[in-house]
Amino acid sequence: MTSTTLEPLPVTLAGGTDHPAVHATVASLPRYFRPAAGGPITGTVTAVPTPTALRAALDARPTGILLAGVSAQGVTGVRELAERAAAAGIPVVVAGPWALDPAVTALAGALDAEDASLVEVTATVPAGSSPTDVLLDQLALLRTAIGPARAVEVIQADAHGHLARAHVGDVPVHLAAAVSGLGTRRARLDVLGPAVQWRLSFPDPATARPAAVVRTDADGERLLPTLYESAYRAAWRHLHAAVTDGAAPPYSLHDLADDLALLHI
Repeated sequence: MTSTTLEPLPVTLAGGTDHPAVHATVASLPRYFRPAAGGPITGTVTAVPTPTALRAALDARPTGILLAGVSAQGVTGVRELAERAAAAGIPVVVAGPWALDPAVTALAGALDAEDASLVEVTATVPAGSSPTDVLLDQLALLRTAIGPARAVEVIQADAHGHLARAHVGDVPVHLAAAVSGLGTRRARLDVLGPAVQWRLSFPDPATARPAAVVRTDADGERLLPTLYESAYRAAWRHLHAAVTDGAAPPYSLHDLADDLALLHI
């Protein structure tokens, strides 16, 4: 029996993604990626910091793109970029602080909104965080963990945080965030049902601590096995799978465009 060993994909880091933390993440995945030897990004995978930089990256026709950051500012035309990428056969993985955490993707199909009475997505974020940006991160987490939101209504949003409501299917969803002067960024997803409840807790990504998943049912609370990987590192693995195996990214440009539309952006 013979086996095929795939060579690591060459990586070009564009603009604001070319910094030590990203180099460390790529270096931690030597089976998947290797630094490009300079020159144009054609034929390599690339990371870009913003949707604006993504437009130029698509022109260079890499084999795949990691969108490392999303802000409500400068996201005009994401739907058009998604269509361009799809037409060119270039997979784009959208990274974020929570949505691609392996604790979330490992539960695919287990968090069933049909068995829930209420879903809550709460966060604590550093001062200066944009309520819209945080809401986008929360909607991305909701989409990958349970399903896409609908009928999003922002009740309050200011320098202290935000409060919004939505639905997943027919299940009500509460989305809230509070600004903290301590500089932390953490989140929690609670899926509350009459028979089963789930609690996913996400520490500040800067600490590299793993997420914790707790299931509560008639037999009591159970902490699921811990997966020691950040959402950002997992995003790189999803990019590799998209390029080499044609796997659909858990959170794509089309997903981002849909969530932007929910916020009327």
